[in-house]
Amino acid sequence: MKYTTTVRGLALSLCLLWSGCSVTNLQKTGTVEPGNFYAKLDFTTKKSVIVLEATVDGDVKNFLFDTGADLTIVQRGNTQGKTARYSGASKRKMSLGKEVLYSFELGGVTFKNTNALNGDLAGLKEQIPGFGGIIGQPIISKANWLIDYPNKSLEVSNADLADDSFEEIELLRSEGAPYTYISVNGNRHKVIIDFGSSSVINLPEGSKLAKELADQIPLADNQRERYTLGGLQRITEKVGVIPQVRLGSFSFEDVAVNINTSSQPRIGISFFRDYLIYIDNINGAYKLKKAE
Repeated sequence: MKYTTTVRGLALSLCLLWSGCSVTNLQKTGTVEPGNFYAKLDFTTKKSVIVLEATVDGDVKNFLFDTGADLTIVQRGNTQGKTARYSGASKRKMSLGKEVLYSFELGGVTFKNTNALNGDLAGLKEQIPGFGGIIGQPIISKANWLIDYPNKSLEVSNADLADDSFEEIELLRSEGAPYTYISVNGNRHKVIIDFGSSSVINLPEGSKLAKELADQIPLADNQRERYTLGGLQRITEKVGVIPQVRLGSFSFEDVAVNINTSSQPRIGISFFRDYLIYIDNINGAYKLKKAE
């Protein structure tokens, strides 16, 4: 399967890095109603990132689904609650407030009293009509999610949604965020699974894999705009195509890679664009199946 892409004018890079030591406790706070739940939703995309319609305290808004976000972020004109500075995927910082979302509803499934940050996400809010913010781990970790990316549909439930045709991939957790290993030329590299990134593979300048690729594949200069915490920025980067990348038993061919200022290596949602993705929070697993 080939994964070559053209670098777009705007790439979303929304992994939120929490600076405190109690992020997992913040993610665990809250409940889901009803006790047994299931919903099937259609979604749209913005630069390949999943956009879901949700109702927050009575207001219907469009939210980005971001496995790399330590906390949910709510778009507000002014920050509310205790304010601090937080770093994003590009290492830029932004002042955000902290709050508790009383009600966050997706298709009749309601996440109650979950922790969130808030602020004015200038640059991104202009790209998505009715923009409400970013769905992060305090919500994602409380359910199972079966994402049919090719058909733009998603199921959410407290029950097991996968069958034996799905294959589990290696998964590590750090402060609630999901990580795995990809293999390039037989060498393993740790990456965050970041559905808030529209990249296929994004690498920090100077990282081990970036250095290896500089000796293995042609890299070209590229300039583009991307959204990060703190607004839009124009960046210069290196781009290229990796002939083969392996993730467990899955093989990906002609994989687009971009190398720039970034906090950590990541595989974005575009990496999985031909797959069904199952986030199994009951058993702490990620599973994949090639779409038919």
